[in-house]
Amino acid sequence: MPFPVQSALSGIMRAQPQSWYRRTFELPDEWADRRILLYFGAVTHRASVYVNGLELGEHSGSYDAFHFDVTEAVRRDGVNELVVRVVDPGIDRRQPIGKQFPISLAVLFSQSTGIWKPVWLEPVPAASIARLDQTADLPGERLLVTTHIDGDAGGDTIVLRARRGEVIVGSASGAAGTEIALPVPDPRLWSPDDPFLYDLDVELRRDGETIDRVTSYFGMRSIGLARVGGVTRMVLNGSFVFQSGVLDQGYWPDGLYSAPTDEALRFDLELARRLGFNMVRKHVKVEPQRWYYWADRLGVLVWQDMPNMPIYLLSDGEDRAQFETELGAMIDGLRSHPSIVAWVPFNEGWGQFDVERVVAAVKQRDPSRLVSGNSGNSGSANCCQAIAPMATNLIDAHLYSGPYAPAPDAQRASVSTEFGTCEGRNPEHEWAPGQPSSRPDPSPEANEGLLRRQWDALQQQMRWPGLSAAVYVELYDIEQELAGLHTYDRRVDKCGADLVRELNRQLLEASRDPAATEPQAGAVAAGMIGYWSFDEAAGDRVADLSGAGNDLILAGGAAAVDGVRGRALDLRGAGQQAAAVGPVIDTTGSFTVAAWLRHWDEKQTAAAISQAGDRVAGFQLGLRNGDERADLGPALVQFPPAPGTYPPWRWTFDVPDQTGCLSNECGRRANSSYGDSGLGPPVGAWQHVIGVVDRGTRSISLYIDGAHITTEQADDEWDADGVFGLGIAPRGVAATGFNGTVDELRVFDRALSAPAAWQL
Repeated sequence: MPFPVQSALSGIMRAQPQSWYRRTFELPDEWADRRILLYFGAVTHRASVYVNGLELGEHSGSYDAFHFDVTEAVRRDGVNELVVRVVDPGIDRRQPIGKQFPISLAVLFSQSTGIWKPVWLEPVPAASIARLDQTADLPGERLLVTTHIDGDAGGDTIVLRARRGEVIVGSASGAAGTEIALPVPDPRLWSPDDPFLYDLDVELRRDGETIDRVTSYFGMRSIGLARVGGVTRMVLNGSFVFQSGVLDQGYWPDGLYSAPTDEALRFDLELARRLGFNMVRKHVKVEPQRWYYWADRLGVLVWQDMPNMPIYLLSDGEDRAQFETELGAMIDGLRSHPSIVAWVPFNEGWGQFDVERVVAAVKQRDPSRLVSGNSGNSGSANCCQAIAPMATNLIDAHLYSGPYAPAPDAQRASVSTEFGTCEGRNPEHEWAPGQPSSRPDPSPEANEGLLRRQWDALQQQMRWPGLSAAVYVELYDIEQELAGLHTYDRRVDKCGADLVRELNRQLLEASRDPAATEPQAGAVAAGMIGYWSFDEAAGDRVADLSGAGNDLILAGGAAAVDGVRGRALDLRGAGQQAAAVGPVIDTTGSFTVAAWLRHWDEKQTAAAISQAGDRVAGFQLGLRNGDERADLGPALVQFPPAPGTYPPWRWTFDVPDQTGCLSNECGRRANSSYGDSGLGPPVGAWQHVIGVVDRGTRSISLYIDGAHITTEQADDEWDADGVFGLGIAPRGVAATGFNGTVDELRVFDRALSAPAAWQL
C-alpha cells in the first residue's frame, strides 16, 4: 500500500485535498478462466476507481473494505492500468474521522488521507465465497456459520468442517446464504490464557462439484453478564475474570494510520500482553484485518470503538446516515473475530446523536457481544456531556485521576474505560520535544507510586461496588500526547514494565477467586473524631455521634431540611452557620474531612467546612469560583472551544503553608476540574466531597463521589487551633456565607486511603 500522503513512509509528507494513484499490473496465465476482483482494505475518504480508463465505481468511507469486479475491464494478455482518485474534504469533512485533524492539537493527531490499508487482486469462480459470519454457541456445543456468496448461488450447497489440526471434530452442510450449525463437541474454549483456535474448511458445491473453497479459523468463547459476588459483572465463558485493558489508538510515527509492517501490528499486541494486560480498547479507529488476526492468535480481548464524527462540526441527516453505514460495515467486517467482545459506537459526547436508537441497532445487528453505548457516560465521571443510553450493557466511566467505578445495576456492569496516564520525558524519543507536562513531578518514583495506588484502587473497586473492567491510558505516547507506558517509537519503557506486569498479575489472580470479588467492609470508622448526621438536632445544637463531644451550635437561623440520609443542614442566608466551641482537628497531623455537599449558587467562593487559624483558616473544603483555564473548555461542537465554556466553579480543598497564607497566595489547593469530575458540580445536586491531608506523603488530596480527583504536594506543617465549623468566615479569608447544604459530615485524625475514601 502507498501509506497516507501525510506520512514519512509515503515519501510525500503533505496534506492535499485530492490525490491520484497509478500503477500497472499483469494477470497470471492461470487466472484465465476466473473472475477478477479488486479489493481495497480502506481509503480515506472518497475513492473513484478506474481500470484501463473505465470507471468502475466510487466508494465513500474511511475505514471499511470494498471491492469491484474488474473482469470486464482487464486485459488477459498484456499490461493493465489501475488509477485511483481520492478526495478528502479536510477540515470540513463530516464523516467518521476518529482523532484525525489537519494539525496535531491537544488530543487530536495528524490526518491520514488516501490509500492506507492493503490493496489486492483475487481470482474467483462465477459464484464465490465472499464472507463468513461466525458465532460460537457454547451451550449447544456448535458454531453458527452464515456464508455470504458473490454471484448466483441458487441451489448451491455449503459444506463445513471443523478441525483440530488434521482431526475433523465436526461437519455440517446446508443451503448457501443460510445459517448452518456446525457441531463442535466438548469444545476447547478460547480465552486470553488459552487462545485456542479451530481450523475451518468451507466448500461451495454445485451438483456435487466443489466450485469454491476457503479456509478460516474460529474460537469457541462466550461473553455476557452474570451475578457474581452479589453484583452484575462481565463474564467470559461463564466465569468472571477482570478485564485489565490498555488504550491503543493505532498510530505510528513513520506511517501515521498505517503500520509500517505486519510485525509492527503484532508488536503492539505483544507489548500489551507483556505488560500483563488481557484486553485492548481499539480507540476510534478500525485496523486492518491482520491486527485482529493477531489479537485472535495472541489471546487479546478487544473492545472495538467506532471512529467518531468530527467534534468541531455539527452533523446533519446525511452525515449521520454515513456514520451508521460505516458502523454497520465495521461490525459485519469484524464480527467473526473471537477476540472482539464489546462494541463501542460512541466515545464520550463526540459527535453523538440518537444514542439510544443507535445502541439498540448495534445490539440487534450483533447480539453475541456486549455494547458500551457511549464510553465515558457515568455520573461524576461523565465526559463531554455524554448521554448514557439505557440500552447499554455497561455503565462506563472516564476519570484520568481514577480509576472510578460507577455502581452496577441489575442489567449493567461497571467499567472504567479511561484512567491513568503515565508521564515521563524522553526528548530524543518524542514527536514534538518541549511539550509541557500536566503533572509537576513525572519522575519514575512518582509514576511508580501512582501506578501502585491505581492498581490498589482497581482491586478494591473490583470487590465493591463491583468493577468488571478498566482501560489504562495508554500503551504509548502519540505525537504531543505524552500519556503512554512507552514512547511513540516503542523504544523506551517509561513507567516500569516489570511493575505493570506484576500489578496486572495480582489483579487478574485476585479476580479469579470468588471470595476476593465479594464486597468487603472497610474500617473507615477508625480514627473518627467527629460525626454529625444532622438527624440528632435539638434546638440550636447538633450532636456529635462520634463520642468525642464536639457538638455544633447553630446560629443565624440555620435550618434542617431533607438530606441524603434523614435530615441535613441548610445554610442559605447571611450569617447562617454551625460551629464547635473550639478546634476539632489537630492540623499539624494527618486528617480527613468528608461530607455530602450541594450548592445553590455557582457564582460563590465559600467555605462549606473549615477550621480557623491565627491568621487564616487551617483548611477550607468548599466551592471556589474563578477558573484560570477558561479557554480549555470541552469541545462539543466547536474546536478550539470558545473562551468561557468551562464552568468556573469547582469543589476545592485549600490549606495554608507555615506562614499562614492560603492557596490564592502561597498555600496549596486541590481542585476538581474538567476531565476529572465532569462539568462542575451541578446546582442543587448532592456530591460526596473528601479532603485529605497526609503528613506521611506530605500531600493533600481531593475525592468526589468516591473517586480520587487530584493529589498535590503540601510540604509545610501548620497549626490552626481556632473554631471548627460550617459556613463560618475564618479570619483573613474572603470566602464567606456558603449557600448550600451539608449532610453526613465526618472528620478523621488520619489520612483515609483511596479505597477507604471510596467506601465512605
